[in-house]
Amino acid sequence: MTLSIFLAHQWHSFWRARNANKSLVLQIVLGIFYLLIFIDIAGLGILLPYLVQESIPDKEPISLFCSYIIYYFLLGLLVRFQLQELPSISIQPYLAQNIKRSSMLRFLNVRSLVHVINILPLFIFIPFSVVIILPVYGAFATGCFLLSMFALVINNHFLNMYIKRKSVSSSGWFFSIIVIILLLKGFDYFKIFSFEKTSANLFTGLLHHPGLCIIPVALAIFVFLLSNRYLRSHLYIEELVSERKLKVSRNYSFLDKYGDMGEMMALDLKLIFRNKRPKSLIILSGVFLLYGFLFYPRYLQTGNYTMLFLFALFITGLFISNYGQFLFAWQSSHFDGMMSYNINIKQYIKTKFYLFVTVSSLQFLIASFYGFMGWQIIPIQLAAFLYSIGINSFLTIYAATYNYKYLNLSKSASMNFQGVGAIQWLQMLIIAFGPVGVFFLLNKYAGFWAAIISISAVGIIGLALNKMIIHWLAGQFNIRKHKILEGFRER
Repeated sequence: MTLSIFLAHQWHSFWRARNANKSLVLQIVLGIFYLLIFIDIAGLGILLPYLVQESIPDKEPISLFCSYIIYYFLLGLLVRFQLQELPSISIQPYLAQNIKRSSMLRFLNVRSLVHVINILPLFIFIPFSVVIILPVYGAFATGCFLLSMFALVINNHFLNMYIKRKSVSSSGWFFSIIVIILLLKGFDYFKIFSFEKTSANLFTGLLHHPGLCIIPVALAIFVFLLSNRYLRSHLYIEELVSERKLKVSRNYSFLDKYGDMGEMMALDLKLIFRNKRPKSLIILSGVFLLYGFLFYPRYLQTGNYTMLFLFALFITGLFISNYGQFLFAWQSSHFDGMMSYNINIKQYIKTKFYLFVTVSSLQFLIASFYGFMGWQIIPIQLAAFLYSIGINSFLTIYAATYNYKYLNLSKSASMNFQGVGAIQWLQMLIIAFGPVGVFFLLNKYAGFWAAIISISAVGIIGLALNKMIIHWLAGQFNIRKHKILEGFRER
């Protein structure tokens, strides 16, 4: 069985799919979008050294560029984990045939390499290397440097494949990467050990000694073999079935003591951790906790508290907006069955609200460690947290009553706009920029503490009135219940 036959089967599968025309239009739109991104990033790669020289004239561009390469690939690994899908084929028809597993593995590996995330870095590294590195170090050193960067891209690609497959049974792999990045950035920030200098020394050393490019190449080969070996050992129907059974056996008995609300919350948790799309939103919320390292120091130095508040809203309340916009659509595949039972809608909405509060509280507690960067971050994050659970949570639930679109939970949330309509985009704008605009005006004309106290007070008032608001939201749901049911039936 050759690669061409596998590709032919995938091609026929695409065109014989039920929504082939919609998929084709979406692929064309995404293709144009990616082309524009390629052009922009290529321009950035060419202009980057000149921008660096203008903004940081005392820094040498090549050394500065090399100092961030380690962080680039570590953060790139997290981005890949969220955006890059595992390559797959409908494997069961092939396993019973006289087809070598190596052929299937070869197809999966080759297919996985054709991804926009593997191409984008080249549009940064190649222009920068040609414009800046080539005149200084010559063609051979520049070629070895680019070979090393390409090898690290391949290394990240197959390392991501390996980690995602391992994470099917354990999410510890993903969170261990987050911990490593936090530790590295923490060491840099508190000047315990400078990984930026280490990165600069490693990659400028590579330019002085081009033969060292064999190290990243060997690393990429090793990670490829590791990923390939793991995939080969798990290419069995029995393995797939056992993993499926393992997922079904998860229980949340500690919630039983909370009665009906605990049972509903347990069902929500099972839905989140058993399905790809809601699970990826949890991962995305975890990734956004790292954004403070990227943006907080910059805006603390400039005293731009409005931007700090904007990112604090994302860090403490991203789960509310991402999960909440599809609040009822998560159960769209069995919503008819749910509504046929005597479900207390007020209790149902109250459960969702408490889920928002629980997850957002965890995010706030973890993000509190950013207070070591500056005391201003603590009150800003507290105000953002209170506003998120006291106002944004109810706005999100209200917007969800206007979402009538069926949702496929088996697909990842990355670049997936199924179920997203005008209401969802409007909701995101209101949730993000409404409070930020108010904070900006109060901070500018009344002072920092006036903005903090006012935003916090609004959130606390919303929390105090939660029973009345939930009662009103239940009424809004009942008004549009039949439209929601009718919309969910359209697949």
